[in-house]
Amino acid sequence: MSVYPHPTDGGAGTGRRGVLVSFEGISGIGKSHLTRLVARRLDGPLVVEEFSGRRKRGDLGSRIVSALAEAAGADRFLRGGCPASETLLLLAVQLHTFETIRVPLHTGRTVLEGRSLHSVAVYQAAALHPHNDAAALAQAHALMAEATAWRPAPDLTVLLTDRTGRALARAEQRDGRPIGADERAVHERCARLFEELTAGNPRVRRLDRAAQPDPQTAADLIADWISTARPLPWPDPASEGVPA
Repeated sequence: MSVYPHPTDGGAGTGRRGVLVSFEGISGIGKSHLTRLVARRLDGPLVVEEFSGRRKRGDLGSRIVSALAEAAGADRFLRGGCPASETLLLLAVQLHTFETIRVPLHTGRTVLEGRSLHSVAVYQAAALHPHNDAAALAQAHALMAEATAWRPAPDLTVLLTDRTGRALARAEQRDGRPIGADERAVHERCARLFEELTAGNPRVRRLDRAAQPDPQTAADLIADWISTARPLPWPDPASEGVPA
């Protein structure tokens, strides 16, 4: 199992592109834990850490995240007071991630991506429209459309859900700090936005942690989903100026 970033980490060519899988959901939902469990069930996947794990790396995407975190201070949502600029920078991070993993995907390697396009679309739409749910949902759809003009959406998105209170309690225990009322309201709103944004999307599979609390069983199920996922065709990297 490899961990992001490895720009030219590929492996033997297989003639079939690898599957790009994203894990989405609010904080404390179990994305990182389940990603690790699923990775152990696959053949040498490349694991892309979510934002919180990238702040001390030297690559371009990590430097952008670090700059956003510094500007935001203690704000967990990377809100530094300039939501439009922050949105474009986070979309740039997502594009950089894809440019980094494109070669491994083309050589047949499965890539597991923590917090991908849907997280940026949901949380930034909520920041751009803090008091208007309908506008936030429309903005989230617009951000997904803009993002996928620059990079493909994942072949499979695993949306993890749970009772918000349980998820946030796990996040508090993990981080060793309480989640205030304002942050809790953002997460509750974003949990709804995730559901509404992905409704009817055939590439999105939902896993309710309340209905399936055993992480090993959940990881088995997700691994089965990945094994049956079929990647959509992309241009060959050599035709796009990507080193082979």
